[in-house]
Amino acid sequence: MNLSYKNNLGLYIHWPYCESKCPYCDFNSHKTESINEEDWIQAYVNQLHTMKEMLLKYNVKFNKLNTIFFGGGTPSLMPLKVIEKILNTANKLFDFEEKIEITLEANPGSYEREKFLDINQMGINRLSLGVQSLNDTNLNFLGRKHNYKDAIIALELAKRTFSNVSIDLIYGLKNQKIKEWEIELNSIIKNFQPNHISVYQLTIEEGTKFYSDYKKGLLKIIDEDLSADFYDNTNSLLENFDYKRYEVSNHAKNNFECSHNLNYWNSNNWIGIGPGAYSRLWSSNNNNKRFEIENYKSPKSWLSKNIHNAEFKKISFIDNSETNIDILIMGLRLSKGIKINKLLDKKIIKNEKIINLINEKIININTERIKVNKNYMIKLNAILQQIIN
Repeated sequence: MNLSYKNNLGLYIHWPYCESKCPYCDFNSHKTESINEEDWIQAYVNQLHTMKEMLLKYNVKFNKLNTIFFGGGTPSLMPLKVIEKILNTANKLFDFEEKIEITLEANPGSYEREKFLDINQMGINRLSLGVQSLNDTNLNFLGRKHNYKDAIIALELAKRTFSNVSIDLIYGLKNQKIKEWEIELNSIIKNFQPNHISVYQLTIEEGTKFYSDYKKGLLKIIDEDLSADFYDNTNSLLENFDYKRYEVSNHAKNNFECSHNLNYWNSNNWIGIGPGAYSRLWSSNNNNKRFEIENYKSPKSWLSKNIHNAEFKKISFIDNSETNIDILIMGLRLSKGIKINKLLDKKIIKNEKIINLINEKIININTERIKVNKNYMIKLNAILQQIIN
């Protein structure tokens, strides 16, 4: 098995607070509250130092840190002092690659926009902007605090400040017309030319307000046929503007794919700090087994556990068969699929369910790669669930 791909190392920082909780969001996010900046700085720094010790203890092979991603929550709400301390500590402990990708998620609100120049000067070189929509009715339905005007101002400022801008959009809402969506997407591309676009159809996730409303019959969703039309038209439009779909929901101009997310999808090494963050790493001990580090999810619990010395909720080695399935299902999210030599045990591709998917031309396979046929990417979740089961 080729192990060189495991030498990449990414860092994920979770900031758990948002101005408000969106009704569709199932992430570990909480309404913002007053915090002690020094306590949070100390907790993050403690985790970074302990992570370095873990890499040495388990003999994790890595080069320099190649990606950093501030996610949440709304990390653009983080105090600048906290961001700066995390970056400085990470650089000191792990060393940055010369062309490291450092992403921070932001919303178009005025308070976040005020920070764009400051965070760019700190070294953030990629901004992921949660636009979601340019339609005020849809923004209100999605529980977003910004409006069309806020989004336009944020997009203009982001393009002036950052050389790499990604935007998130949600589509496929009940009563949304495909033509209206196409006009909206066209407008964004022509006027702002983002380097990267993540487009997600609205999904109802358990534990969200939308899930509760859906169960009560208060919320309707589009049917599968219309969903497929939305998906196909979106992909065609983006392709016409030279955006390559490199993952089921992610499109990028040439050389602007999100390197951090590729670490996940390619099952490389990453460390996660902050409430609820996970790490997955390859240990050169224990026959190159993969292990996982889980953080406490509650912000208050996480802070209290890490303010003096870093403490994780759980550290566990992952069974090789589970790792093998994880490598496969994460890699199949990518348009080009995954290299077969990354699999721990290639016998998995001889599994009856996978053979059936190949025979049905849902999955393509050759001597080097296995991937989902592009015509079936819209059914990816169902395909992956079939493989898992």
